Amino acid sequence: MVDHVVLNAFKRFDQDGSGCISREELGTVLQSLNPDDWDSERIDELLAEADSSGDGKLQIQEFLKWIFAEDPKSVGLGLGVVGDFSYVISGCSRADINGVYVQQGKFCSHRPVFFCAANKYFLFYWKAREQWQIHKRPAGKSCARLKTSGAPHLEAGWQVWKKKERSLRCAFLPEPEMTCSLPPALSVEEQIAKAPKAMFVKEYGTFLKDSKELFGGRPLYYNEVFKMWMMYVEKFLYWKLSYDKDDDAGTEISGKTKGYSPDLGWKDPDFPHSSESLGQRFADEECEWVRALALSSSPVLFNKAEPTDACQGQLGDTWLIAAIAAVAEYPNYLKEKIFITKEAAADGKYELQLFDWKSTKTWKTIQVDDYLPCVPRKGKAPFQHTMFADLSDGEMYVPLLEKAFAKLFGSYQELHYGTTPMAFAALTGCTMVQRFGAYLENVRALTKSSGGKSLWQVTGRGGLTVRAQCDPKSTKIGTLARKAVFEELDRNCYRIMFKKIEGEGAESGWINYYTAGEKVAERSTNIQWGSIVHSVGDSFKKEDIKLLESDMWIKLMEADKSNSLIVVNFEFRGANPQGRPLYGTRPDGLMPRHAYTVLQAVEIPGEVWEDPTRMVCLRNPWGRCEWKGPWKDEGEEWKKNPKLAVELKSGKKTDGVFWMAWDDFEWCADTLTIVPTEIPVKRGQHEDGEDAGED
Repeated sequence: MVDHVVLNAFKRFDQDGSGCISREELGTVLQSLNPDDWDSERIDELLAEADSSGDGKLQIQEFLKWIFAEDPKSVGLGLGVVGDFSYVISGCSRADINGVYVQQGKFCSHRPVFFCAANKYFLFYWKAREQWQIHKRPAGKSCARLKTSGAPHLEAGWQVWKKKERSLRCAFLPEPEMTCSLPPALSVEEQIAKAPKAMFVKEYGTFLKDSKELFGGRPLYYNEVFKMWMMYVEKFLYWKLSYDKDDDAGTEISGKTKGYSPDLGWKDPDFPHSSESLGQRFADEECEWVRALALSSSPVLFNKAEPTDACQGQLGDTWLIAAIAAVAEYPNYLKEKIFITKEAAADGKYELQLFDWKSTKTWKTIQVDDYLPCVPRKGKAPFQHTMFADLSDGEMYVPLLEKAFAKLFGSYQELHYGTTPMAFAALTGCTMVQRFGAYLENVRALTKSSGGKSLWQVTGRGGLTVRAQCDPKSTKIGTLARKAVFEELDRNCYRIMFKKIEGEGAESGWINYYTAGEKVAERSTNIQWGSIVHSVGDSFKKEDIKLLESDMWIKLMEADKSNSLIVVNFEFRGANPQGRPLYGTRPDGLMPRHAYTVLQAVEIPGEVWEDPTRMVCLRNPWGRCEWKGPWKDEGEEWKKNPKLAVELKSGKKTDGVFWMAWDDFEWCADTLTIVPTEIPVKRGQHEDGEDAGED
């Protein structure tokens, strides 16, 4: 009776009586049942999942496995699992074509597309010519072809586009040694290496890989706290938890799967784990999508949630990471305001809200899964590393927030093209910004009273040694006497290039304006800033920028005290022999075209230090590339002034946080952006893991 029913079902699909079900026949029946559920893409996915031979059709055996599966998506026959099925092309005289081609999350002519990361070629089926092709993109052109409508590993007869002998012309020529084959079976060691280092179950926490041999065809995992095993039951194709690995009892924690993990995570259908979500810039990168819960031995959504958690990866989204670091200064704001999901989710589904400043002008709920793009596992590192924002001490909120922005923008690549005010608007709902800096030529020119020059006076008692070059070991060419007035031409770390205006000493050269931790020269002129207020995302005209008549330091202090978000970009310094600006890190450690968060603006009174001084604290979201000039971490200035070091909590750190004197900050800064936020909590002082916010 069962055989008769199954045969009738097969015949219903096999409408032409050929003995196999084509893609067209499969689609016709499924769409007649429910056209809303079975669109073209879903039919392609189903066929790829059940077609174990790879010939683009369902044989009777493949049909039986599919039709009797409890869940058609758990058949696990190989082709339907992105990155889990591959072909090996070898023996081609064109070495650039040989390689391992791994299935991608896309289709061509309703058949899966395969990609070789080593040579950047695609293997795909082209229905119009009924052949498999290899080319730089899945399209009509090819540099190698195999005439067959079946699976490429079942046929021979490859042809390759190359030059004919004794001719300058190219043509498709036979390649008798070229083959397409399935990769060899993995050894036990390779299968163990392929499995994740750790897996997470909400009720019990993290399970670490513990086996040196396979159990049920998969490694064992162990939870030390609960003394519990996670193991694979090969007979029933599911994962279970058990206190005794030799006991048949246990708790089932997954549906049918042939994967190397229970794969409990929800996968966002609107942001697939493919090059589409990464963007074209990263399409050729080797990438594995790994659950955030498996990237740490103690994963949590939030723990201390402090600015040092926000560290940039290989994505050019400094604007976003700097904004996240700045907002993380406000205790619990991200958790309470941005994350609707408050704790680590076992199913990996998270809801956040961001302000849609561009279109609806309202807060918008965004769902993301916890699969993050990671570089392939290499070496003996216990966990994989993310391609972009990383987990800090197991906290997942920064990379998940970055992923929410990527989904909002369309892909990770699109995060190259934002601005920090955009991120602030999305995180706070505040859409107005005030910019200060050199938007017009000479808009930040020095006051007219100085004749447009940056004037300094020597305050060191014994005068200053003058050298020919910036290098402090260069030739000594004289001294510059105390009270001498000079014009500043350039500055690099501790040294100033000068031209004498009045007084005794050398006419020009390089001097130290800090010596042994003490400032030995003072600037006597002020810098004039320009400013403009505008909406986030709106362009503005340079002629609309006005000179700022008030003191910029007062503006910065007011913004700091009013709980505003502040970021700064620094100018280029130096040029190559062709006269173009130098990119990358400046000699003084700062990075141009890079957003730094301003954490504090402090005016130290005389009772703490012998003279009042103005200091600015900043953070580089990269967690490195800090200022190398006066007041750098562990600089002589802190040792000379221990009270000031205690007051400002300075010490040896590698977290991207550093202090600058206001004079240096003003000289180096290009654009200062202030967002008058509506954040309801005060900025906290994150030190030694404690949030010391204001009462």
